[in-house]
Amino acid sequence: MLKEYFASIQNTISGLQSSKDSKKASKKNQVREEFDGKKIMKLLQDIVPNEFIVSDKKPVDASGYVPKTVDYIAYYKKWTIVEEMMNGHIPSELVYATFHITKHIDKQSVSEVLSNVTLTKKLNKYAELDQDIIIPAFVIAQSSDIDVPQLKNDVLDYYVDYSVDSTFEFDIMMIIGKGIIIKDWREKRKFVALETEEDTLLWFFILMNEYLDVDVKRSLDLRHYVKETRRYREY
Repeated sequence: MLKEYFASIQNTISGLQSSKDSKKASKKNQVREEFDGKKIMKLLQDIVPNEFIVSDKKPVDASGYVPKTVDYIAYYKKWTIVEEMMNGHIPSELVYATFHITKHIDKQSVSEVLSNVTLTKKLNKYAELDQDIIIPAFVIAQSSDIDVPQLKNDVLDYYVDYSVDSTFEFDIMMIIGKGIIIKDWREKRKFVALETEEDTLLWFFILMNEYLDVDVKRSLDLRHYVKETRRYREY
């Protein structure tokens, strides 16, 4: 049931369409449609828990840091006017996931994607908060010409070569219809690569929701976002 449902959705978002000449076209005759970010955003809204909103708004932390490197976020809408209050941004305490979307991953673009994740993961790093907040990062790619095991090795090589702090690494990378690479948080720098093929979206849905299945919402102290040092008359 779940398997068939997500396999159908995956075929829709993969961008693969048969050529007009034949409904039974071979894989060589298949062409990829443009990777539609809006379709991906709608898909994410459908598969995250109901209390979260998927948006292309940028998060901001208490230090004022706004990463431009994130495509979408999933946030808890604590107030209807939260976007207006924060000048179009979302306080990082309300953000529970970030998403990085790319059409194709190759040797060159993997570095760009991982760099974007690193910059996004710096949210809250320099903010003076009462709690440690690390927001999970999910990478979604339509395709890759790199085999999943080799892609995992390329990821590790990048992180080692650039001495990236392990807390700045992505949590899940999904190559639609091909496989998933998962960070193993039990060890400092370890990833697991799975060639999930037609079950890729299914397992991404399950694993992602394990990150988002939180019963206790984070506290948000709006005082941290008031930067003025003005003193008021007190009576």
